[in-house]
Amino acid sequence: MIVAVDIGGSKIRVGYSRIGDHIEDSIDFATPKNQRVVVESIIENIHKLVGISQVDAIGVCSPAPINKTRGTIGAPHNIPWKNLRIVSPLQKHFGCKVAFEHDATAAGIAEARVGAGRNYGVVLYITVSTGIGNSIIVHGKPLPGPNNPESGSMIVAYSPTEIKNFSHATSGRAIEYYYRKSPSMIKDPKHWKTIASELAIGIYNMICIVNPDCVVIGGGVAVHYKRFHKPLLKQLHGFKPLYPLPPIKKAVFVETAPLVGAMLLAADMT
Repeated sequence: MIVAVDIGGSKIRVGYSRIGDHIEDSIDFATPKNQRVVVESIIENIHKLVGISQVDAIGVCSPAPINKTRGTIGAPHNIPWKNLRIVSPLQKHFGCKVAFEHDATAAGIAEARVGAGRNYGVVLYITVSTGIGNSIIVHGKPLPGPNNPESGSMIVAYSPTEIKNFSHATSGRAIEYYYRKSPSMIKDPKHWKTIASELAIGIYNMICIVNPDCVVIGGGVAVHYKRFHKPLLKQLHGFKPLYPLPPIKKAVFVETAPLVGAMLLAADMT
């Protein structure tokens, strides 16, 4: 039995797979604010999902910052935790190996291996959700480095009085703040054209640096991909790139990619 755990700011999702090729079932529960009960809640919900079945491996993904060497979650922006030990308690309770990864990296692995980027060598995965994150996956594996790439922190506008990063410009939270409504409530094509123009700046910069074979856009805002993909492509071409743009694709696992990626990473350990 393969178990996957996707830790988010508002909810934690636990899923399982008998052979690690797809999520067979999952359950969600509210993310505890008190970090003392986090691991206990995860263990409780894993047993709720799989009963007393033997767990062969667990994959866990979490927002940044994480320390994979220590198996800890630092102090995420939207979760009031600090240095939460997550790997060793799960290993001890279930007696199995635990894979631990950043949620954007896990999502990128899912899309690169079995999703929209499965036929490409270098996949640039971008998640546009509450914030903006990304990963760079090369032949199914994340680009080596001490930390996960943080495209949301990339500066897209600067003046002596304002520094605007990518997340501040056009994340789900930024869109909701600017338009006073959630992306799902925005119907006006002119608004989506503006959103696409903001997205294009960060995406273009990453394409120029990464030189990917494919770009995959996921996260909650990608649910509305049909509303903004045409103006996005028009703006990207308007920047007059030196080389042809790579394919820009909507994620297959728009909002479940981190869980699928965590499952795949756990399956790698069996």
